[in-house]
Amino acid sequence: MKRHWFTLSLILIVVLTLASGVLQGRIRNRWGPSQSMLAAAEKLAGVPGQFGNWRPESSQEMEPRTVQMLECTGYVCRRYVNERTGELVSMVLIVGPAGPISVHTPEICYSTQNYTTRDQRQRVAIADSHATELGQFWTLGFRSKPPRADLLRVYYGWSTGGEWTAPDSPRFAFVGWPYLYKLQLSCNQAPGANVARDDACYRFLQDFLPAVKSHLVVPFTP
Repeated sequence: MKRHWFTLSLILIVVLTLASGVLQGRIRNRWGPSQSMLAAAEKLAGVPGQFGNWRPESSQEMEPRTVQMLECTGYVCRRYVNERTGELVSMVLIVGPAGPISVHTPEICYSTQNYTTRDQRQRVAIADSHATELGQFWTLGFRSKPPRADLLRVYYGWSTGGEWTAPDSPRFAFVGWPYLYKLQLSCNQAPGANVARDDACYRFLQDFLPAVKSHLVVPFTP
């Protein structure tokens, strides 16, 4: 009987070890992008360039080291201009394995690019003109170090292909998902700007989120 229980325990340990290895491999994209992730990346190519009063002013290529760090399978990196107000918003939308996509935040990135934070991040619900919620994002401000001291407003959030959310611990919130989207925006603000009124990123999201919805692919629930 003791030998029987020992054998069962050994088998259970092996199974749990293998399952853990498979899960970690999936999170870290160890075996390369899956077909579903590649399909999601391909569909990003159709993200509309023009919507509302916004049109693309330019498109950029992400640095190879950034693509490698994030392990992103696909991305759209553009700078938009509002034809009515002249406001400019930089937008990056990426898709890739949940592990690296969830852990890299602007607080980490901008702190290495000659910026300092000027306020604590806040979770903001984006709503359309009818007060219908479109998603939730983190937002915070940065100030470039002297001599310029430019002010920057940044928004970021994640999606598994459905709603946009801003969890406290995205690494744990999205564990097990086959892939993950991340959307990050930035816009300059004048010194003394009223954040609630002079927030081009918020207005951009009001127009962009409905326009991009059909270009996101919801994977099978893990």
